[in-house]
Amino acid sequence: MLYRYLNPNELWPFGLDKGRAPQFVALALLIFAVSALLDSPVTLWVAGLPEAVRAPFYYITRAGKSDWNLLPTLLVAIGAGVAARYWLHGTAKVKARTVASVSAFLFAGVAVPGLVANLVKRGLGRSRPVNFEENGVFSFDPVFNDWTFQSFPSGDTTTIFAFAMVVLFFFPRAFWWMLFGAALVGLSRIMVGVHFPTDVFGGVLLGILGAYWVRNFCLKRDWLFCQDSEGKIVPNLCWPAGDKRVL
Repeated sequence: MLYRYLNPNELWPFGLDKGRAPQFVALALLIFAVSALLDSPVTLWVAGLPEAVRAPFYYITRAGKSDWNLLPTLLVAIGAGVAARYWLHGTAKVKARTVASVSAFLFAGVAVPGLVANLVKRGLGRSRPVNFEENGVFSFDPVFNDWTFQSFPSGDTTTIFAFAMVVLFFFPRAFWWMLFGAALVGLSRIMVGVHFPTDVFGGVLLGILGAYWVRNFCLKRDWLFCQDSEGKIVPNLCWPAGDKRVL
């Protein structure tokens, strides 16, 4: 059922379109409200867990950092693009252009939602769980703040869910693996005590919707994606004739 609502071949997730936008917003707000009721008890529960239980999540949470995927994809995009433009010819040139395009998309699909998350979290200035005893769950210091007041949305959760979706646009068969991994990282942000459940939920929505937006931006420009005869959105990669590689 989850695949039905996060189908990488559809234009938007959750069956979202202009007609259903109001219902989607209302449902999202309802989930936020319910999650807000859990922020305090979950934070107290996590703080009381034995360190041995929380310890593995300190390693898992590192996957939410953006540097391990943004830097390589940017370098590959630039390197392949330069090589295609100045050094390569024929089949090698076409392949290099395709590699550069895919890498640029992977970079943008993660970077754009991540940038939005950072702007929102700094502008909103919600206090993190590290300040829970002093400030509770709803304390804000907008704009001029440090990391302890940059809780909503979770940037790492945004990054990992955006990464999961941009990969799934090319490899939809990896759906359950990618979503399980992303969910585990999102959970880790709560378990290491740096985010509330509402922060993570906000990151999930922003990461998924942001990745779809970048994909649809490319689709409108006939770049990397197209709609097949059944109306499904699929990769449209320019490999040389005779090359059977398919993503």
